[in-house]
Formats: sequence, C-alpha cells, structure tokens
Amino acid sequence: MSVRQLWEGCDAAVWAQRLDGRTKLLGLFLVAVLAIVVDNPRTLFLLFTATLLLHLFARTSVYKWQVLAILLLLGLWGSMFSQALFFAQTPRTPLFVLLEPTVPVLGSITGGLYVYREGVVYGAVQGLRSATMLALGLFVCWTSDPRQLLKALMAWRLSPQIAFMLVTAIRFLPVLAAEAGEVIIALRLRSDTQVGRKSVVRHLPYIAKPLLARCLRRAQTLALSVVSRGFFLSAARKNELWRNKEKLACIILTVFTLGIAFSKIAYLLSEQGMYFGNLRIVYDWTKLYL
Repeated sequence: MSVRQLWEGCDAAVWAQRLDGRTKLLGLFLVAVLAIVVDNPRTLFLLFTATLLLHLFARTSVYKWQVLAILLLLGLWGSMFSQALFFAQTPRTPLFVLLEPTVPVLGSITGGLYVYREGVVYGAVQGLRSATMLALGLFVCWTSDPRQLLKALMAWRLSPQIAFMLVTAIRFLPVLAAEAGEVIIALRLRSDTQVGRKSVVRHLPYIAKPLLARCLRRAQTLALSVVSRGFFLSAARKNELWRNKEKLACIILTVFTLGIAFSKIAYLLSEQGMYFGNLRIVYDWTKLYL
C-alpha cells in the first residue's frame, strides 16, 4: 500500500463510503461534545470502544490499523506520562520516585520527580478524549471522498471559498506525504545511497525546497482548474438528498447529546447551590455515569 493510499478512503466498506457527509460531520461534532462533557473513565472508554467498532465494521485495512494503533498509543502514553510526573492537584499519591530530592543540582532544582497515581488516572481520562476524537476523525477521513465533505459543507450554506479551503487541507495531507516520499526516493537515487532509515534521515534536511516547488506547481494547477470550472461563480447548487434513516439517526444522537449536556450542567449547578428536588434522579445518574 502506497503512502497516498494509506491516507485515502478507497478501501472502506460500501456502507461507510455511502454515508452522507453531513451525517459524518455532525456525528463528529456531537461526539466531540460528548467527549468534553463526560468525565467518567468507564463511559469514556465505552465511547472510545464505539469509535473502534466503527473502524471494525468499516473493514479498515491492517496497515491503517497499525497507523491508528501507533497514533493512539503515542497519544495515550504521552498524556499519562506527562500528567503522572507533573500532576499538581491534591491529593496525590506517589507510586515511585524517579529522582530523589537529595540528588545534587537536579534534585534541589526540581524538588524530586515522582510518579503520582492520580496523575496517571487523570492523564488516562484526558488521553481517552483525544484518542476518541483521533479515531473518529481518521474514520471520517478514511471513509470519505473529499467531494462528500465539500457538498456537506456547502449544503449548510458555508461559503464556497471556506468550504473548498477546508476540504483541500484534508486532501492535501496524503498528497503531501506522497510527494515527500517521491522527493526522498529521487534524492536517494541521485546520491546512490542504500534503502534504509539512515538514508531517509540523511536526506530530510534537503527535501524542503523540492517539496515546496512541487506544492506550488500543484497549487497553481488546482487554482486554474477551479477557476476554469467556475466553482465559485455558480450561485445555485442542488443539494443531494439526505436519506431519512441517516437524518433520523442524527436527530436521535443530537437529542441524546443535548440530554447528556443538560444532565451535566444541572449537576454542576447543584454543586453550586442550585439544587432542585425533582431532578434528584438526574443528579444520581450523572454522578454515576458522567
């Protein structure tokens, strides 16, 4: 699988490719709201598991699973490790010591480095939020044609210029990766170096100029193509029909998200003294699951 194919949605399941762009973008936004509102680690883990199930049902290829796993592990590990070391809230329980306060110079400057149990839990919760959005964002990118997203944004009356710039930015990532790979191959052939990681690292400082030149030529071609087709001049555009099943699913998810947000806000207000007896069940449910 080439670098470009790795970041494009050409091998996803048919049902995932046929989903309307409005369904995908609205679902992405609503899940982002849920990831922000929910604080319970178990609920966040269930939300994260649901995003992974979408990849499973969409038949994401093994190579993409590997990329997804690396990105998720790096994000989770970085979040947990950083919070475990620099957790500043109380109470905090040291699990073990990395640097004793009695160590000369570094120990006196830092006051010692400890791994805190509460920091690990807090970092895991924050990492689950970012991992959920990363997994769902890659699902949208790997199962969507750029034209789907462009039509969805324009169906919501977004400016054609802004919509085109957003979709072009997403489309540009796999193209940029493919261009960088071709430039590295050309530099390696010119210098007669063998294939390997060392040769790639060796040529990294020299790819900026040829890569920039290729991007400028591609941008010029794209601009001429857009202008010649009159993309920004067409005033009336027919929007594709949003299927009733997808629309109903979006409505249900929207109502569910609004209910979760209302429960969380009501619970936070009760902690500030605005307590309503009729909402006691809501308070208990929010405390247990949100």
